[in-house]
Amino acid sequence: MKNLYNIGFVVLVLVVLGCNCQRIKEMADQGGTTPSATPYVSNTSTSPTSSPAATASPTNSSTTSSPSSSGGLTMAKYDQIQDDMSYRQVVDILGVEGEEKSSTKVGNSTIKTFQFKGKGYEYIFCNFTNDKLTFKSQANLK
Repeated sequence: MKNLYNIGFVVLVLVVLGCNCQRIKEMADQGGTTPSATPYVSNTSTSPTSSPAATASPTNSSTTSSPSSSGGLTMAKYDQIQDDMSYRQVVDILGVEGEEKSSTKVGNSTIKTFQFKGKGYEYIFCNFTNDKLTFKSQANLK
């Protein structure tokens, strides 16, 4: 019964996040061009059949040695992040550690959500199930 409550809680959190992200996008579309006041938010999760990151060059990430020299979080780095990557692989791509926002244990699975912050209002959120990426979303990346 406890596992059922945990699953229900995770589903509720994901629904609330999804609804809020759509609302923020609608506000951004109506509000004009000020990114800090009305951020554009995109929720995506890559899949084997539609992977835009497959065309991204992995050598681009290896040529940047630190987050300060690479300009922080970018859409190019976000596109390199693929399902089933480990937390450490994502950190290696982004060049910054994530802040753990939540952790839930459902049966034998542990689900953790991390927020990666850029220099301004750039954000990347990643959900990991047993240290494998299962969902990613971003806000204000260029």
